[in-house]
Amino acid sequence: MAFATDKTREYLKTQIQTASREQLILMLYDGAIRFGDQAKDRIVAQDREGAHGLLIRAQNIVLELLYALDRKAGGTIADNLAGLYTYCYQRLVEANIQHDPVKIDECNGILRKLREAWAQAMANLKKGQGAAAGQAAGGSATG
Repeated sequence: MAFATDKTREYLKTQIQTASREQLILMLYDGAIRFGDQAKDRIVAQDREGAHGLLIRAQNIVLELLYALDRKAGGTIADNLAGLYTYCYQRLVEANIQHDPVKIDECNGILRKLREAWAQAMANLKKGQGAAAGQAAGGSATG
């Protein structure tokens, strides 16, 4: 069993080291949501210690998302995201103190929407880059 865990850790380490900045943001969203969902399950099972550890991990990821913002370049969008991340962080702290799964659901709902928007923006950017590359090569933007 330890062998499988070691292989999994090595795979995740490689995945993180080779990911683009954009992919890392998606991974952060996924991690925060996953830890929140797991913490909610632990709260329901009355495992407060387990829930606490998972909520701390989710809180730390939300803080990483907040710290990763480029407030100068991002302008109003970055400011709005900072507000959402701060709100989510506060709700996770409250969920941890009050053992309230509803607050985790609220935060995860916000994070899921942000993750979806980020994934769509990445897809649009990739599609736009593909069209631009096609035009540069003498093709058309539509195929």
